[in-house]
Amino acid sequence: MAEIPRSFAGMDGTLSTERLKLEGFRIEDASELHEIFSDPATHTIGSGPFSHIDETTAWIERRIAAHRDLGLCWYGVRLKSTGRLLGNCGLFVGRTGAAEPELGYMVRHDSQRRGYASEAASAVILECDRAQLRRLWATVRPANVASMRVLDRIGMKLDRTEHDDKGSLHFLSRTPDWL
Repeated sequence: MAEIPRSFAGMDGTLSTERLKLEGFRIEDASELHEIFSDPATHTIGSGPFSHIDETTAWIERRIAAHRDLGLCWYGVRLKSTGRLLGNCGLFVGRTGAAEPELGYMVRHDSQRRGYASEAASAVILECDRAQLRRLWATVRPANVASMRVLDRIGMKLDRTEHDDKGSLHFLSRTPDWL
């Protein structure tokens, strides 16, 4: 597996937009995040909703380790006006390896369709540019129209489509303008 390039400066643990505050997750966030991860209407990817808070805690621990070891940050996305946790957004080592990480995001079901995913993902992309991350990926099922729209809004372009046991999977990528 390729490693993060030496030019990568690592991601800041806190980002901000007009409406949102993005902060790297802490173990103390597990209970609040578990409300989102255990909701079947929200957590529709991977193996589906988490049954136990231990799963959420382990997920946070992996994200903390990725920030410490690789510089990749996964953020809790909070509404500035209330502090409510709306979801999460960040980078992880996905199918394309550590040198070209994947962008992911999730917004709680009752807060979707308000532009929060696009706003958070845009902030993460700006941080990737600042940190000199050369290429970014996202994978999405074609049926996930809302996520496809988010990726289009933030400038991700279809690179290829692969097939696995769950069907088609689009690979979208983004290379920063400064390259």
